[in-house]
Amino acid sequence: MTNPAAKRYPRTILATACIPWDERGMFMEHVFVRQVEMLLDRGIRHIYLFGTAGEGYGVSESQFDAVVSAFAQVMRQPGRFPMVGLISLSLPVMLHRIERAYAMGIRDFMFALPGWGALNDRELLEFLHRLCDPFPDCRFVHYNLMRSNRLVQPAEYVRLAEEIPNLAGVKFTTDDIRVIHRLLQTEATPLQYFLGEPGFGYGSLIGECGLLISIAISNLRRAWEFFDAAVRRDAEKVLGFIRELTAMHSGLMKATVERRMDGAYDKLIFKLVWPEFPLRLLPPYETYSEEQYRRYRAFLEEHFPEWLE
Repeated sequence: MTNPAAKRYPRTILATACIPWDERGMFMEHVFVRQVEMLLDRGIRHIYLFGTAGEGYGVSESQFDAVVSAFAQVMRQPGRFPMVGLISLSLPVMLHRIERAYAMGIRDFMFALPGWGALNDRELLEFLHRLCDPFPDCRFVHYNLMRSNRLVQPAEYVRLAEEIPNLAGVKFTTDDIRVIHRLLQTEATPLQYFLGEPGFGYGSLIGECGLLISIAISNLRRAWEFFDAAVRRDAEKVLGFIRELTAMHSGLMKATVERRMDGAYDKLIFKLVWPEFPLRLLPPYETYSEEQYRRYRAFLEEHFPEWLE
């Protein structure tokens, strides 16, 4: 086994902030700020914008600037670490967004590969150098997903970490134990891997990883208990939490039925914390209904009331 390297990003819970839209599709800044404050009040200090759950694929440049400006203001205090996502087919658009967010004080960025065509190895390195090199005081986290038409493999991250010194982490929501083992044991790098709840639970028993929280956000006190048990490698508690969260996910799928964009799930889950939070997505994508939200809440009330605040 390779000796673990010192990580470039801390082991923590990483949470998304969803973007609330009103009936006209306008950004509801006061609701957004309150949401971020609620996450901060519950101990979350590393918050990101504009993954697929944050509709980063769909915002205009003016919407991007408005949301990042509000985010930077509420996250400005010491000990808070705002991260801004970059999803675009255009490298120049990504670079311009970094420049504008940088001017607002942002130093952490999450990016997906441009997905119009799968990047080959040379194109991947060219993209990373052009994205990361101009901003040496920033940290970059790769959002590794098949929507980009290329899923970067564990062994590749060893080379990429050596090549790109400010590549700090990877958001990788795999539950494949073989892949997790390769990420955390066989192919150790200074990158911090952020895994979804089941993957994080299993992964923490064999190595260091961070928690990319989703379904567990309905009760962050309990989510921190899960995180702490994983850091201690308390296998019995971790496996118990995984059983609960897996059953909750199954209940969510039954309550919602139709497949939606990622943001629809995240908004529905956050609505459990704050029932007034709007479920709308940017058009043309459909979201979940109030009835589907109520079905999932009723499922939790019956089977997992401890996961409701």
